[in-house]
Amino acid sequence: MFIFNRFILVFLFVLSAPVLVAQQELPPLSLLDAVAEGLENNYNILLARNNEQISSNNVTHGNAGMLPNVNLNSTVNHAVTRNATMNANVAMDWTVFDGFSMFANYDRLKELELMGQENLRATVQQTIANIMNVYFDIVSMQQEIDAYRHILYISRLRVHAANDRFIGGRVSKGDLLSALGDYNADTASYIRQTEDLRKAKIHLNRILAREITSDFFASDSIIVDQSLNYLDIYDRALSENPNVILSQISINVAAFSLKSIEGTQYPRVRLTSNYTLASQSFSGTTNASRSGTFNYGATLSMPLFNGMNISRQIKNARIELESAEIRHEQMQKEIEAQVATAYSTYEVYRNLATFEADNLNLAAENLHLSMERYRLGAISPVELRDVQRSYISATNRLIVATFNAKIAETSLKLLTGNVM
Repeated sequence: MFIFNRFILVFLFVLSAPVLVAQQELPPLSLLDAVAEGLENNYNILLARNNEQISSNNVTHGNAGMLPNVNLNSTVNHAVTRNATMNANVAMDWTVFDGFSMFANYDRLKELELMGQENLRATVQQTIANIMNVYFDIVSMQQEIDAYRHILYISRLRVHAANDRFIGGRVSKGDLLSALGDYNADTASYIRQTEDLRKAKIHLNRILAREITSDFFASDSIIVDQSLNYLDIYDRALSENPNVILSQISINVAAFSLKSIEGTQYPRVRLTSNYTLASQSFSGTTNASRSGTFNYGATLSMPLFNGMNISRQIKNARIELESAEIRHEQMQKEIEAQVATAYSTYEVYRNLATFEADNLNLAAENLHLSMERYRLGAISPVELRDVQRSYISATNRLIVATFNAKIAETSLKLLTGNVM
C-alpha cells in the first residue's frame, strides 16, 4: 500500500509539471501595444508605404509631359592633319499642345496617387484586423487553459481522494485507476491546448515582425461591442470601405486614360530651339575660328492615318472604363453581402454569448456542489466526471461564442474602413 501511494504522489508531480511551468509569469502584451508594433514593423505595411511613396513621387508635371526637354550635346573631332573641331549644342524640345492629353495624364497620376494612399489605408486596416483576430484567439486559448487548470485541479483532488479510499479499503483499485486515467486525459488536453497557444503566439509574432519565439501574456480581455447597428454599418461600408473607394478610383483612372488617348487625335504643337557653338583650330598656325548659331521654330503635326490604331485604342479604353464601372457595381454588391453575412453572425454569437454565460454560471455552481457531494461520498466518480465534462463544455461554448462575436464585430468594422 505504501509503495503504491508514493507512486501516486510522484505521478501527480510529473503530470503537474506542465501546469507549473505555464503558470510562470510572462511579459504582458496589450492589444494597443500589439497594434502599435504591427503598424511600425509589419512587412505588408512597409511595402504599401513604399508603393504609396512611389505613386506620390510620380505626380509631377514632367511625368505628365508638360515640361520641355533640354539636352546638351558636345563632340570633338581630330583629323590626321592634326586639325581639331569642337561642336557644343544645347537643344530644347517642348510640346505645348497635344490635344489636352498631358492634362489628362496629370489627373490620372493624381488618381493613382490616391489609389496608393487608399491601398496603404486598406493594408493598415487589414493588418490591424489580422492582429486583433489572432490576439483575441490567444486570449480565448488562455481562457480555455485556465478552465483546464481548474479541471486538472479537480481531477487531482479525485486522484487523492480515490487513493485515500483505496488505502482505506473503501474502493477498488479500478476506481483509482479510473481517476488516474481521467487525470491523464485532462493533462493531455491541457498540453494540446498549450501547444495550440504557442503556435498562435508564433503567428502573432510573425505579423508583428518581432522575435518569432517571444513569449508573452495577452493581457486584454474580449469585450464585444454591443452597439453596432446594421443600417449604420451598411451606409458606412458603401461609402468608406477601401475596396469600394479603390474601385471608384479605378473608374477615374480609366476615364482619364480614355481622355489621354482621345487627345492623340488632335494636332500637336512643339516648340524647338537650339544653340550651337562650333570651334576649329589648325595645326601649326595660330589661326582658329569660332562661330555660334541659334535656331528656333515651331512644329505642327496632325495625325491623318496610322492604321486605325488610335480608333482601336479609344474603343478599348472605353471598354476598360465600362469594365471599371461594372467592377465598382460588383464590389458594392459584394460589400452588401459581406455586411449582411457578418452582421447576422455578429447577432447570433452575441446572443449566444449571453446565453452561454448563464449556462456557465449554472455549470460552475453544479460543479462546486458536486465536489462537495463527492467528498461526502454522495455521488460516484463517474457522476462527478460527467459534471466536469459539462463544465468544460459550457466554458468552451462561451469562449467560442464570445470569440466569434468579436471576430464578426471586427469584420463589420473592417468593412467600414474603421477597425479601431
